[in-house]
Amino acid sequence: MGDSLRSLILTKKPILIFGVSEFLLAFLSLGPAPTFVPLVLLLTTLRIHGFRTACRSTRFLELICSLGAVTVGTSLALNSAATNAMSKNSTQSFAAVGVMSAMTYVCVIVAIYADIRLHRRFQSTWAQLTFFPVVWAATWAIVSHFSPVGRLFNWSPVSTSHPFGWMLPYTGPIGIDWAVAACAVLSSEVAAAWLMGSDNDHKQPIHPDTLPGEAQSNKRSRSLLALGIILVTLALPSLYVSLPTRTDTLFDASPLGVACALPPVRHGHHPTPADYIAETRTLASRAKVVLWPESAVLFNSQEEREAAFEVMRKDIQQSVIGVAFEEFVPQDPSNPGVSRMRRNGLALVHREQKKGEEILQYYKRNLVPFTESFSAIPSTEPPTMYTFELGPPKWATRTEWSSTTNHTRPIPITSSICLDFAFSSGFSSLDSRPALILAPARTWDPTVGLAMWEQAKSRAEEIGSMVLWCDGGATGVSGIGGGGISEIMQVGSGSWSRMIGLQFPFDQRRTAYAVIGELGVLVLLVAIMGGTSVAGFAIMGGTTVAGYLPALSRSRSILEAVPLLQRLLRGKRRDQENLIDDTVPGERQSLLH
Repeated sequence: MGDSLRSLILTKKPILIFGVSEFLLAFLSLGPAPTFVPLVLLLTTLRIHGFRTACRSTRFLELICSLGAVTVGTSLALNSAATNAMSKNSTQSFAAVGVMSAMTYVCVIVAIYADIRLHRRFQSTWAQLTFFPVVWAATWAIVSHFSPVGRLFNWSPVSTSHPFGWMLPYTGPIGIDWAVAACAVLSSEVAAAWLMGSDNDHKQPIHPDTLPGEAQSNKRSRSLLALGIILVTLALPSLYVSLPTRTDTLFDASPLGVACALPPVRHGHHPTPADYIAETRTLASRAKVVLWPESAVLFNSQEEREAAFEVMRKDIQQSVIGVAFEEFVPQDPSNPGVSRMRRNGLALVHREQKKGEEILQYYKRNLVPFTESFSAIPSTEPPTMYTFELGPPKWATRTEWSSTTNHTRPIPITSSICLDFAFSSGFSSLDSRPALILAPARTWDPTVGLAMWEQAKSRAEEIGSMVLWCDGGATGVSGIGGGGISEIMQVGSGSWSRMIGLQFPFDQRRTAYAVIGELGVLVLLVAIMGGTSVAGFAIMGGTTVAGYLPALSRSRSILEAVPLLQRLLRGKRRDQENLIDDTVPGERQSLLH
């Protein structure tokens, strides 16, 4: 039965089986919040499919079928979120998602094709196996910088679906992408070994010239075992449960009450500024930081905004209020009389400020395509840091709390708004670690809300901080993430508060990922792959190019006299022959190498 199944997959119905498998796995794994196991299985299937068809006459047809299967599966998984975003126009939303899904698929195929064509150029089997994870991680690092939605459409799993989340402060999302591709390499090698079947019925007497191939197979098996051990080792820290900081002590922690103001929506009407102020007045008695959701209020002028802030300062006690607002500004600042456009901002307001001294902390930098990109102005200013002086709780004396002159503890706070959290470089401009990130948001679909919540948690973990996520969408999720906490406090409207504990004294040193950035992580992954192998690849690439130059033809002949270099220089032809084809009698080469 095993042989008949292998024959069905590889020779009788390959297009149908691979197409259906890719469609189902794309539908299961590529929603707004991709999951780890289906994503690894999808990548495994695509990698085997790619190696099988790369040099076949039917490769164009199979590529088109694969593109259609993955695009349709992804579009169906994202259709609900896209339809709600584009005013229920299902046809238009499905087409838009289909185009973006197809573009994403092209990036995937480029990465797989690069692996097919280049991995054999490396001398060591370890470098051959780890080349694809490096290419995969680099691909999504590049795509996320050019995509208008950052990492939202990336084939990267959410933090709750895999055991590698602890790596975020050290490697960021690039390390997670590397782990996904490494798991896919391991599983595709196992699947390819099964598809090739057993060689027991085809054994030939061992001759001396067969020993190098056997040795190569042993090297590959050892490299696969080493890769598996590394992945298991990287997954082990997830077994350790990270507890949040205590809030009932003053000696090594600073208890801080945080809250999200979400007034109830009555009869479909948007809450008014008076509703938010009333909610804030109630929350300020038990929270030192109160955040409003994105675009909570609309200001038509700077005077209107400052007047509203003046009202807030009278009743907020010792709390700091994160007021998320929209305001109209001239499209051309040099000509105020022309048309005006909106921009989303966040201001920090507290009672010690005077009129006009409000801290305009942040303006949204990345706008949602179609729904915001034509009516709003993006900012170019990165987030900054604000130090909130936290006073003692009611159950502690001033001297117990702090020995400073004003008896307060500094709490560094920064902020970002909704879609900005989809970009892993959003906080790269900060030269120290924030204790808390204020994150107002407004999503339009529960799946999008969960996806953005996952993005916000990942950004907080990457820089070693905590995020206060306040989503004003009708089905949005709000909560606290980071610092051992991953808690959704509310779905939809309804204000809430929570006590969190911050390290004291707070360590403002940046995480490893915040220091070295994406480029540093990629260099580290290349070093893990093997620096000597990369150097050999560069030399060999130069040698291949030189082979086409008449002036260096004699040098190429000399190099080909060396058996190892001869095998490398003629690797392309062997790559074509290594692809499995059961129609060739007696062929037993491996599917992936």
